[in-house]
Amino acid sequence: MENVDKIVALKNEYIDLSNLREFVWMYHPSNPDFVNPIREYERLTNKLEELEFKISTLEREINSLN
Repeated sequence: MENVDKIVALKNEYIDLSNLREFVWMYHPSNPDFVNPIREYERLTNKLEELEFKISTLEREINSLN
């Protein structure tokens, strides 16, 4: 079983690294579909703020019902 566990661990590491490489490629200047990291950061920040607002609104509604 030890070798099987090693193979599983190696395959999981391979998948993780492959996913990370794919993610990094999004921001690589050689990528024809390059994602600007500054704009992406701003987009994600705005989305997080929207979600925080929705969460706090729902939490207040729930608290007012109790």
